[in-house]
Amino acid sequence: MVFVMVFVACKKDIVEKEQQIELKKNDNKTITKEQLDSLNVLEYVLSNAAKQTVANWQKFQQLSTQTDFLKKGDLSFFEGNDSLPRTFINELKTTIPQNINTKIIKARLVALETKLLKLNSELERNNVTRKEVLKCIEEYLQSYSNLNLAINKKLELDANNIPKP
Repeated sequence: MVFVMVFVACKKDIVEKEQQIELKKNDNKTITKEQLDSLNVLEYVLSNAAKQTVANWQKFQQLSTQTDFLKKGDLSFFEGNDSLPRTFINELKTTIPQNINTKIIKARLVALETKLLKLNSELERNNVTRKEVLKCIEEYLQSYSNLNLAINKKLELDANNIPKP
C-alpha cells in the first residue's frame, strides 16, 4: 500500500514538472503587444494610390490582415505546417497586379517569403527563445514594410513619368 502511494506521488511530481516545462516552452513563444511595440521597425504604409492599386489584390489584403494580427501578438497564421505559408506566398506572387508586376516588387516578395518562412520555422522549434522569435518578427515586419515602400515608389515613378535617357 505504501509502495502504491509513493509511486502515485512520484508520478504526480513528474507530470507536474512536465507541465511546467511545457508551459515554459509555450511561454517563450507568447508575445505581447507591448513587446512588439518595442521592436525597431521603420514602418511604411501604402499611399492612397497604392491602396487603390492593391484593393483588388486579395492575397495582399489577406497578408495585410495577417500582419495586423501579428502586430497584436496573434501568431496563428505563422505557426504550424510550412505548407500553408508556402502556398499562400506562391499565390501572392502569381496574382500581382499588372501595373506593379516588376522585378523590384518580385524581389521584395521573395525577401518577404524568406522572412515569413524563417518565422514559421522558428515558431516550430521546441527550444526557441522569445528573443529569437521577436527578432524573426522584426525581420518579417521590416520586409513587409519594404514591400509597401517598393509599391509606393513604383507608383510614384509612374506618376511622375520620368523619361529614361
